[in-house]
Amino acid sequence: MLRTLGVAVLIGMVVIAGTARAGEPPSLTQLEQEIAGLRSEVQALRAQSGPDAERLKELERQLQVLAQEIETLKLGEAAATADRSTNGMGPAASKIYRSGNGLAIGGYGEGVYRHFDGKLQDGSPSTAVDEADLQRAVLYFGYKFNDRFLFNSELEVEHAVTASDKDGETEVEFAYGDYLWKPQANLRAGLVLMPVGLLNEYHEPTVFFGMSRNSVETAIIPTTWREIGFGLYGEAGPWRYRAYLTNGLDASRFSADGLREGQGEGSHAKAEDLAWVGRLDYTGVQGLLIGGSAFTGDSGQGLRDAAGRRIGARVSLYEAHVDWRWRGLQLRALGVRSRVGDAAALNRALGLEGEKGIGKAQSGAYAEVGYDLLSLHAGSRQRLIPFARYESYDTQSEVPAGFARDPANDARVLTLGFNYYPIDQLVVKANVLRVRNEARTGQNELQVGLGYVF
Repeated sequence: MLRTLGVAVLIGMVVIAGTARAGEPPSLTQLEQEIAGLRSEVQALRAQSGPDAERLKELERQLQVLAQEIETLKLGEAAATADRSTNGMGPAASKIYRSGNGLAIGGYGEGVYRHFDGKLQDGSPSTAVDEADLQRAVLYFGYKFNDRFLFNSELEVEHAVTASDKDGETEVEFAYGDYLWKPQANLRAGLVLMPVGLLNEYHEPTVFFGMSRNSVETAIIPTTWREIGFGLYGEAGPWRYRAYLTNGLDASRFSADGLREGQGEGSHAKAEDLAWVGRLDYTGVQGLLIGGSAFTGDSGQGLRDAAGRRIGARVSLYEAHVDWRWRGLQLRALGVRSRVGDAAALNRALGLEGEKGIGKAQSGAYAEVGYDLLSLHAGSRQRLIPFARYESYDTQSEVPAGFARDPANDARVLTLGFNYYPIDQLVVKANVLRVRNEARTGQNELQVGLGYVF
């Protein structure tokens, strides 16, 4: 009995030491020595005649827990998990901020099966073909040099191939360095994700509903939107902010479909015109995020009209968003509007006419709601979230005089489906999309797929 009591006391001491999680090498060595001593005590207890079987089982279980704690201390950065967002990055992308010095690796991926309705909105036959696609396979590589300086990056392969004729790409989606000064003010420079909307920075598959990223934040906000620049980010009380100076968009690549192709993506990005982007969020109520962002800057990048006059083509984009989570309920809404200056001159310089002209305004909004049914079951760590989302957007909500709107660009999308999480880092998704537009060329689509982060 005294031996068993001594073992229990020793376990308690080791647990306290493990809970303290001292990072100094001598503390780790001492913890390993105590574990070794505890194992010897257990072996001695097992050698006794008629040992307490239940007690031995409990001791062995606690030894396993403590051994795992030792391994966690040794691994350091590898122990960081993709379980929460930090400093304006998604859960897996922000692992570097929770790791020790050295290398941190994370990633995500998503695959989908798509089945298209055989008819378009107007009843005519559809030419869309059902497909199975590995949409994305992503690796994050971060390196923490010390407590002040770190590097973070994302390398993405789309559609499992890199040949452009197969619609596949290999891209660096961000690659930046941070100087971590203090919570209120930190520096960031490099290829940065633009802090606009709810999806652009937080686009890992476990953090949004449905297999497809919503249409408003891909057609009006060109997710995943990234540019080369530098700036500040931080938080003070319930307020969080990010503000960067970056290269401007390239208006020569705009179209009637919107501004998406005008982003530089860090690849020979034109930088005769610069831009500013800023974001402010309030998080003072538990589960609530509410805020907005703004982007403004010329996008002509040296483009001139027939008379040789410089075309500014200033782009101004504003959005407001809210994300609220209360118990099992999840609500999200966003509205966005952008304007393109000198749109008529820009269209003439690019030779665009009629419905092919770039709109002088683009707008969109969506709202979605979901409820975790398994939150009603106390203690469940799984989640099953049916959801509904409604979107409305138009990439030519206004056009300059002498140009026409393409009715296909005035669209509405209803998405119904569910996200099932057996664990937080793995999600199974299924949803249907009902797409309708003024040209009556929309159709219905079924999507089923899987997403993961690590």
